[in-house]
Amino acid sequence: MEEITKFLINTIKQASKLINCNIEVYKKDDQGDLVTCFDYEIEKFITKELNTHYPSFKILSEEFNSKAQVEDNYFVIDPIDGTINFANNLPLWGIQVACIKNNEVCSAVIYLPDLNEIYYADSTGAYFNNNLINVQQNPNNKGLYFTQNKKLFSFFNNTRNCRYIGCASVTYAWFIKKCCSGVVLTCDNIKKNWDHTPGFYIAKQAGAYILNKNNLFVLGSTPQNAEHLLSIIE
Repeated sequence: MEEITKFLINTIKQASKLINCNIEVYKKDDQGDLVTCFDYEIEKFITKELNTHYPSFKILSEEFNSKAQVEDNYFVIDPIDGTINFANNLPLWGIQVACIKNNEVCSAVIYLPDLNEIYYADSTGAYFNNNLINVQQNPNNKGLYFTQNKKLFSFFNNTRNCRYIGCASVTYAWFIKKCCSGVVLTCDNIKKNWDHTPGFYIAKQAGAYILNKNNLFVLGSTPQNAEHLLSIIE
């Protein structure tokens, strides 16, 4: 594990301790999205730590720096991914951060506090709860797929084999954990998206086979899984 990864793990775990029962929930937009007081508090805490220890790096984050112009060296922060789940006491949510250096993702961490699961990756590989993991080893071949977007359900002829979790970090994490054969998602810029940058990098470092068709991404545990999933949604 590299030093930056250790730092991100420690920072995220410390940030998670800010959460208590005194939750305040606010309406974020007219589409039903929510934000909580802890989205704000956690982002402030992580941002302060990153600015202190990596002052030359910029910050792209969901709540306070969503329109930041970042290039070359920066961090991507999602303080609470899956806020609607979190606000409704559904434990499928996470805190995630990625580090981009010289315009390449070099480290990423996903922490699922309620499930006591941590996923991270850097140049040394991908890890689940401190154990090296590779999705190509003993892959899940039972035909269950995850999607990151409810709209993508329209691609599937049989939605019994598809799951929408409502949280990108959990979607990636459980693919890495081999709970499904593949994931389908859409993303315009995979290096500048707080929902996808951390999980996509960890999945890649875990050996995911990746297909990209006009920013429609298909991740499979094997080439056969990915190609089969692409054939379903084309």
